[in-house]
Amino acid sequence: MKKMMNNSRKTTRLHSKTMAVTNRPAIALVLTLVVLVVLTTIVYALWSRLGQFKHRQQYLIDYQISRYACDSAMKYALAAIKEMKFNFIKRADRPDFSDLFTMDRQEYAQFLEEWAQQIAEQEALEKANEADSTANRLAGSQGTDNSFGDNQSKNLPGDLEKLLNEPNSIADANDLTLGTYTDPNVLSIPGPYGPEWPHVREPIKFEIGKTKVTIEITDENAKMPLTWAITSDKKVSNLAGNALEIFCEWMQMDFVEIEELVDELKEIQEIKSFTINPKPITITQKVKAKPKASKRQGRRSRRPSRSRSTRTTKTKRPAIAHTTDFAKLLHSSVIDFETLATPLPDTGDRYESPLKYLGLWGSQRVNINTAPRHVLEAAFTFGGDAEGIAEEIIQRRREKPFKNVKELERSLYRYASSIRKTTPYITTASTFFAIKVTAVNGKTKTSTVATVIKSGKTIKPIAIISNL
Repeated sequence: MKKMMNNSRKTTRLHSKTMAVTNRPAIALVLTLVVLVVLTTIVYALWSRLGQFKHRQQYLIDYQISRYACDSAMKYALAAIKEMKFNFIKRADRPDFSDLFTMDRQEYAQFLEEWAQQIAEQEALEKANEADSTANRLAGSQGTDNSFGDNQSKNLPGDLEKLLNEPNSIADANDLTLGTYTDPNVLSIPGPYGPEWPHVREPIKFEIGKTKVTIEITDENAKMPLTWAITSDKKVSNLAGNALEIFCEWMQMDFVEIEELVDELKEIQEIKSFTINPKPITITQKVKAKPKASKRQGRRSRRPSRSRSTRTTKTKRPAIAHTTDFAKLLHSSVIDFETLATPLPDTGDRYESPLKYLGLWGSQRVNINTAPRHVLEAAFTFGGDAEGIAEEIIQRRREKPFKNVKELERSLYRYASSIRKTTPYITTASTFFAIKVTAVNGKTKTSTVATVIKSGKTIKPIAIISNL
């Protein structure tokens, strides 16, 4: 029995040893795999960190280059704007930009389609007139025969000759509209200066090294000054509130959003209120007087006296400093820019929003030649008859811009009283411009916005704000 037990034990030991010897390669393989996984994880982590480090370093380099290009372009723009002249274009036969902000994509596309059709009809009419004049000229040179013979057709303009002599053409000499077409997709509604509102000239694009730079100059007098709503004049404070409400309703802001904006402006008004034609600011402050040296006899050196006297000084800030103050306040965190920048529904790439039409740089007046309808109606709320005056201005300025407010009074004599009340808030020539410079280098994009008051070749900087 004992022998059997001993044999069994020996057999078990031999089996264990055999199993251990058999499992050694599998264990080694598992350990090898574990080590490889750990090493791969470590290498990947190190490589990822190295890649992030290189990305950050490259981003910093690109940012520095982009920022340098942006600052250089801004210096160039501030120097170049002195020599620029911003003249109005003739818009008698072109649609007005005034009501585009109310159109969704479908309405805007239809608007362009109708304008394209008008252009096509006008071109066809011009060609017809040209054909008539050519035919009359040929008839006068070869008698009274007005028929288009083979000899006469050789002297006709190329397009007209091809159209009349084409055997498969269904057109005749009296129908020249065939084939006249203008693609609405290439059309853009011109603003008062030619480029799309509110630009005063086409954006300037160039490269500094590998950095792409764009300079845009916009008319700030074409927008509604938000400073009106924080006026210190109690006589017109209610009217200013009505002007803001009209503007916000045009821009489809709801009651809650309007009330929030009014509350935000009240916070700013507690700091600084708005006044038409402000005066220079006189600042009175007390400063420590410089200590006088006391005279002592003997070999001792002069020592300052211990008297702590103070003196009162007065310094003056120019009137333009008010504008700078408002520019800083209106760009502070008090204003909820997220709500103002919310685009109107279904306006697509045009990105219509309240922020696009608000003057946030301390401007005081609205240019009646460049402002859209809702800004005009907000401005003339101060005098009354806002809708009628805005409509008259929109129709008349397409024919000829107003030279001054007196001319506006004479043209719209039945609204003269309302116009006179609004005179402090309107102008016919813009002097307040914003310069936006954008620089793109690699994956970085920097921008700087500066506002200036331009009078002839004289430039007065108001404020400069740099963004990442």
